[in-house]
Amino acid sequence: MLFDEIRTIAAAHEDVIVPASWAQGRTVYGGLSAGLLCDSVSQGVDPNRRLRYLKVGFLRPLEAEKPFRIEMEEVSAGRTVVVRSARIVQDDVARVAVQANFVTRLESRVEIDNFRPPTLRSRDSDGSVQMRGPQLPAFTQFIDFHVTTDGLPFQGSEVSEIGGWMRFETPPDAFTKSHLVCLIDVWPPAPVPHFDTMVPLSTVNWGIHFAEPLDGIRGEDFLGYLARTNFFRDGYGSSTADIWAGDGRLLAKSYQTFVIYG
Repeated sequence: MLFDEIRTIAAAHEDVIVPASWAQGRTVYGGLSAGLLCDSVSQGVDPNRRLRYLKVGFLRPLEAEKPFRIEMEEVSAGRTVVVRSARIVQDDVARVAVQANFVTRLESRVEIDNFRPPTLRSRDSDGSVQMRGPQLPAFTQFIDFHVTTDGLPFQGSEVSEIGGWMRFETPPDAFTKSHLVCLIDVWPPAPVPHFDTMVPLSTVNWGIHFAEPLDGIRGEDFLGYLARTNFFRDGYGSSTADIWAGDGRLLAKSYQTFVIYG
């Protein structure tokens, strides 16, 4: 079942059952659940408003092959900012929650753009590795992503960043913020190159600041991703990532706190 097929069921306000093919250990892939909640908070929003910020909290494991529902609430509605929240409820307990800010565009004399896309090796270059294989979580079969930074996951190299290129294996007809959310979470935490064997890991909190609109982004386009570790100690860490389009536009910045058991 493709991501868009699950989105269609959720948009009809029906109970959702995610197949095991989208599992990550004992829980549903976080990018999928966050993407569904991004859809939920976006429904019915004035099209002149733009999603600027999405905060995601993974509260408890969300089980695959088991029904859940999505609940949405409009927290506040000001002239410039609308705040909405949504959560996934399974067995009458909240599993994943988001808060989103939708803003009205303002006229301003000041415009600042400090972003310059990082230099990454191409997908076809020596050292580029497409992430495939039975040792990876089941959901990775739906996403085509290539690590092109020096440190590969779980290879014991002292590299504190990870990045490369990503897109869906089956391109969606239209590319939305929910697709972007779903893609971003495919990447493991930035410190994983330091580990010499696969170890359990989990996201605690995740925030996405959306920069440019997705105008001109097609479902088959590869997007760039580069995450750098802010700190990691005592099993817990923080990272910041840039996500950009092929033309060099910054699409989003991702801020993640995580735990790695190893």
